[in-house]
Amino acid sequence: MTTTAAEHLTMTTPDRTEEEYATIAAAQRRTARRHSRIRNLSMQVGVLVVVIGVWIVAAQNEWVTPLLLPKFSAVLDAFEAGLIQGQWWPHIGITMQETALGFVIGVALGLIVGALFAFVKPLHTAFYPYVIALMSFPKIAIAPLLIVAFGYDLTPKVIIATMLAFFPVMTSATAGLGEVNPDELNLMKAMGASKLDELRYLRIPNAMSYVFPSLDVALIGALLGAVAAELIGAQGGLGYVLSQGQAYGDVAGMYGVLILLAILGALMHTVITLVRRLLPMSVVPKSENK
Repeated sequence: MTTTAAEHLTMTTPDRTEEEYATIAAAQRRTARRHSRIRNLSMQVGVLVVVIGVWIVAAQNEWVTPLLLPKFSAVLDAFEAGLIQGQWWPHIGITMQETALGFVIGVALGLIVGALFAFVKPLHTAFYPYVIALMSFPKIAIAPLLIVAFGYDLTPKVIIATMLAFFPVMTSATAGLGEVNPDELNLMKAMGASKLDELRYLRIPNAMSYVFPSLDVALIGALLGAVAAELIGAQGGLGYVLSQGQAYGDVAGMYGVLILLAILGALMHTVITLVRRLLPMSVVPKSENK
C-alpha cells in the first residue's frame, strides 16, 4: 500500500502542529516555484543559443543573402560602435524622451476618458465608436500629416506615441471601472457605503486588475509609435538610425538597432512588472501583485 508524502510526514512526525505543516508546505511551494523559474530561464536561454547558432551557420555558408542576414560578428561590431563608442546614445535619448512623454500623456488621457466612458453612459454611447474608428487608422499613415503640420521636432512623434499608449489604457479603464461584480455592489449599497467608498474599495481595485496589464502594452506601444514616426521623418532617434542604415545599405547596423529595441522593450516590461510587485495591496489587487 502506498502513502502520500503528507501522510508519511504525519506518521513519522505526529507531534508537529498544523502551523509547522503549513510552514513546510509553504517552503515546498517556494522551492517548486524557484525550480520552475530556473527551468523556464534555461529554456529561454537555450532558444536564444540555438537561434544565434543557426544565424552564424546560415550567414557563414550564405544560405541567405547577406543583404537580408549579415554575419553575426558584423552585427556585434555595429552594436559595439553604437553603444560602447557612443554613436547611438544621443538617438537613444531622443527616442526614450518621445516614448516617456507619449506614455505619460497617453496613460493620463486613457484613465480620464475611460472614467468618463464608465460613469457617463451617454458619452460612451455617443463617442466610443468614433474612438474605435480613430484607433483603427494606421498610425504610419497619420505620421506624414503630423510632420507636415508640426515639423521634424518631438511633437509628431509624441502624438503617435500617445495614440498607441492611449487606447489599451482607455479600454481597460472603461471595463475595469464599469464592469464590477453586481453582488459586491449590492452588498456595499446594503451596508450604506457612499459613492466615494464604492469607488475607493470596489471600482478602483477592480480597475487596477485591468489597467496594470495594459500599462505594459501601452509602454511598448509608445516605443513603437515613436520609432515608426521617426522612420517617416526625423532628425534623430533610433528610427532615424534605421532609415539612415537603409539609405546607406548598413544591414548590420539596422540589425543592431533592432536588437537594441528588443532589449529596451524587455527592460520596459521588467520595469512595469517590478513596479506592480512593489506597490501595496491597496493599489494593486493580490492577483496582480504576485
